[in-house]
Amino acid sequence: MKPLALAGMGSYTVGGRPVVVDGRERQTVSLSAGLAGIEHDPNGRYWVEQAYVQYFVPHARRFELPLVLIHGGGLTGSSWETTPDGRPGWLHAFLAAGFEVHVVDNAERGRAGFCALPGQWAGEPIVRSEEESWSLYRIGDAADYGRRMPFAGQRFPVAFLDELTRRTVPRWLGTVDAQRRALTALIERIGPCVLLGHSQGGGFALELAARRPDLVQCVVALEPHGDFASIGATPLDGRRALAVFGDFIERSALWRNLLGNAQAVLHAWRGAGGTADALWLRDEGLVGHSHMMMMDAGSELIAERIAGWLAGAAR
Repeated sequence: MKPLALAGMGSYTVGGRPVVVDGRERQTVSLSAGLAGIEHDPNGRYWVEQAYVQYFVPHARRFELPLVLIHGGGLTGSSWETTPDGRPGWLHAFLAAGFEVHVVDNAERGRAGFCALPGQWAGEPIVRSEEESWSLYRIGDAADYGRRMPFAGQRFPVAFLDELTRRTVPRWLGTVDAQRRALTALIERIGPCVLLGHSQGGGFALELAARRPDLVQCVVALEPHGDFASIGATPLDGRRALAVFGDFIERSALWRNLLGNAQAVLHAWRGAGGTADALWLRDEGLVGHSHMMMMDAGSELIAERIAGWLAGAAR
């Protein structure tokens, strides 16, 4: 790993809302072996639905606009830090390229924590199983999961699948609007910026860029999905978008449908006056990449292609 010199780093939280609890009974709890029989009062003022953000400023900064990395569904900002097999992740790659980088743990994910207060979030949390990840991320056919037999030419480090599973976290299906609000608060805090999102995070990035072109200079979306109804409602003159796609999409009916939706989004973006590009990795000679392209073998080459695109788009 090439060493990096940082001019600064830190963290902050954005978004969320206060909640006041009252009328609940006190409880006697054991906080640890040495703190048994402690009286806990659950009443009081709390804060929920905030996002946690960690930022890094390279010493050799070459881009004025900060880059925000937005993780996918059921994942956290760790997606960008280190690959499952221990290689430097895209956080390192974009710092080396000269970007100030802000890594998000969105509301109810990772270090943003989750809301333990009753009655605030509807429903029960769900978590993605390893079997579901195998198929959904296009690592291999569902029937081949038991043998850990990936698609021929697949670049995901299958020997470290357990590490990806350990990074998968619970998610609540009713917190999508809270996550949107947190990301909006983020860009309002840092000002003009560049967004790069993966999967659900790619959908958020496109939505946010389309709603707030005053703050988002350009956006990169890795195989995005989401609610794109608002794209085109605001003029996008001079705003650029890049959607990035890996391989094996033809093996999945779900991903064939999501691809069609993503292509419609790019069309709507152009219709609103923006510039929208599609980057097929195989057309760049980067074959065999899964939905988790930032973790695949050779992922640093994908980051290089994106950084090159951003060099022209993030002026």
